[in-house]
Amino acid sequence: SLIIFFCSKIPLLIGPRATLSSCRRSAKVASTACLLFRRFYLCNSVMMHDPKNMLAAAAFLATKVEDCMINIGYLEMGTKEMSAPVPMQDILDAEVKFIKGIDFDLLVFSPYKTVLAYTEDLRTFLKSEKGKGLLSFSGQHGEQRQLAGEDLRPIHDAAMQICDDVIVSDIPLLFAPGEVGLAALMIANEYVGSGGDESHSSVDMMGYVRSRFHGAVNVSAVDAVTHRVSKLGQMIRELKEGKYGCGNYEVNMDTLKGLNKKLKKCRAWGPADKKEGKKKKKKRKAEDA
Repeated sequence: SLIIFFCSKIPLLIGPRATLSSCRRSAKVASTACLLFRRFYLCNSVMMHDPKNMLAAAAFLATKVEDCMINIGYLEMGTKEMSAPVPMQDILDAEVKFIKGIDFDLLVFSPYKTVLAYTEDLRTFLKSEKGKGLLSFSGQHGEQRQLAGEDLRPIHDAAMQICDDVIVSDIPLLFAPGEVGLAALMIANEYVGSGGDESHSSVDMMGYVRSRFHGAVNVSAVDAVTHRVSKLGQMIRELKEGKYGCGNYEVNMDTLKGLNKKLKKCRAWGPADKKEGKKKKKKRKAEDA
């Protein structure tokens, strides 16, 4: 639960929704930071490494990986804006431990890129003879026409918003970015198509997958992909219920406070000297009494 909570705060420190304007970067930076953060805690414990420091270190490292460098001072200011201050030196120290903790594996792929790639491919394919029948326009008039320049914009934008929930969940660790991007577009297509606005297009996404790869690969391979993407789509729909490690919804703060109290008793980091000082004061008071 602690990892889920801290991971959900990364987009508020770095990315397009960052609290501090100087920390606003592209969505792929936030995606990279979230995936690296979860990758780190797959084989490292919160008892040994402070999640707050590692959160800042993941954000700083992600800016380097995605070639969107940031002044570390801005990250320190960003953590203060989030009421969880992390000094610059602590971020630098945590970054070294972080890189070692992920075994120097910095290769990360973002679902945002695949959403854009699929959208561009759809725009081309739906204008072809094979793809014309897969496109329809919802609304009272039911007008059918050829795909225009911005017709796929609502689906693309909705898919990007879906990816905002996906990147803070466990799903990027379980599925390939291509599968995540395709599933996000499928769900976005359903949301936009049910809006009832005739200016919004609706695409037969399963028909697109089957037609697009017809003859290029085995039918069984295409069936396996569609089955896997359908399963993934159902998982993404359940993210709003707080499932699969998505911390953007249904966060129980009482549970987190209880976990944090237990963590204070067994963690290897934190102000240990202060704890010992308090214990000594209590012993002195008990002896004096």
